[in-house]
Amino acid sequence: MKKLLLTFVALVCATVSYAQGSLLATLSHDGQISAYYGASALKAALEAATDGDVITLSSGQFNAVDITKAITLRGAGMSVSTDSINPHESTIIQGNYTINLADSLAGRIVMEGLYMNGTVTYSGVLKNEQFLKCRFSGLADGSGKITNTAFIHCRFADYCHIAANSNAYFINCVVNRLRQNASTSNVEMDNCFVHFQETSSDAGYWPVRCVNTYFKNCVLAYHTDYSNSSDVFLPTSCTAYNCVGIGRGLNIFSNIAYKNNTNTWVGSNVASIFKTFTGYNSTSIISDSETFELTDEAKTKYLGTDGTQIGLYGGNLIYNENPTTPQITKCNVAAKSTADGKLSVDIEVKAAEY
Repeated sequence: MKKLLLTFVALVCATVSYAQGSLLATLSHDGQISAYYGASALKAALEAATDGDVITLSSGQFNAVDITKAITLRGAGMSVSTDSINPHESTIIQGNYTINLADSLAGRIVMEGLYMNGTVTYSGVLKNEQFLKCRFSGLADGSGKITNTAFIHCRFADYCHIAANSNAYFINCVVNRLRQNASTSNVEMDNCFVHFQETSSDAGYWPVRCVNTYFKNCVLAYHTDYSNSSDVFLPTSCTAYNCVGIGRGLNIFSNIAYKNNTNTWVGSNVASIFKTFTGYNSTSIISDSETFELTDEAKTKYLGTDGTQIGLYGGNLIYNENPTTPQITKCNVAAKSTADGKLSVDIEVKAAEY
C-alpha cells in the first residue's frame, strides 16, 4: 500500500505541471496529498502547510501570498514551452508578496518554475534558499538578509537588490539592474548576463555601487545618460574574470586591477556579441523573450575558464527554462479494467536534464 501511495504522489506532482482545465495546488504532507482549487489555492495550501511540506501548482495564474514557512514550492515553468520533450505552460504568481522566515527555522525555501510579475520582498533571514528557473520582476530588500542562497537559471526583469550582511550565488542567470552596495556582503555571478542602468530620472544602479562582487564568465552591460561619468566603473572591491563588457563611453573594467587582462571591453559594438539583443541602451525592463544568445563568432572567441562560451549558455549548467520536475507527455488509460481487477495505464514522463 505504501508503494502505491508514493507512486500516486509522484504522479500527482508530475500531472499538475501539465496543462490544466482549472487552477490546482496540491499539498504533500507526511505522505498525504490535499488538493485546493482556484486563484486562491496557493493561499489555502500555505495555510495548511507546515515546514518541510511540498506545494505543487498547475499552470495558470494564482494570487500572491506571503511565505512564512520553510516549504518547497513548484510550478509548471516560468515560460511557455511547446517542444515535444518538455511541453508546459507557465505558473504565474500575481501581485507582490514577502518571504519572511523566522531565524530559528531549520528548514529552507526551495522555489522552482514560477513566473512572478510583482515584487518579491525578503525580510528576516533567508538561509540556504534555492531559487531555480524562476522569473522575478523585482527582488527587494525589506530589512532582511539572504545567506548562502543560490539563484540558478533565474531572470530578474526589473531589478535585484542584495541586502547588507548577505551572500548569494547566481548561476547562469539574467540579472537586470543589480544593486549590491553593502561592504558587508559578498555576491558571486557565474555565466550570467548582468545589466546596470543609470539615467537622469532613475538613480541607484551604477556599476560603481556594486561592491564585493565576483564576476566570472559573464557579460556585463550598462546604460547611462552620462557617457563620461566615472560611476560606470566597477569598484576596486570587485573581481571580474573572463568577462565581456558592453556600454557607451568608459571601460567598465578600468578600476579592477586583479585579472583585468582576462576581460574584454567591446564598448558599443553590441552586435559583435549578441544575435538579437540590441544593446546597452535597453529600457529598465528586460524583455522575457530575449534569449541573450551569442553570435557564432562570439561563442568561439570569448571562452570561459572551462573552455565553454561565456554567458548563459556556457559552464556546467547551461541556461534552460524547462523545469526539472517531471512533466507528463503521454497518458493513456484503458477504458475498463481486466477480469482480475487490473487497470492498464500507459504514462510517459520526461524531465529536463540538470
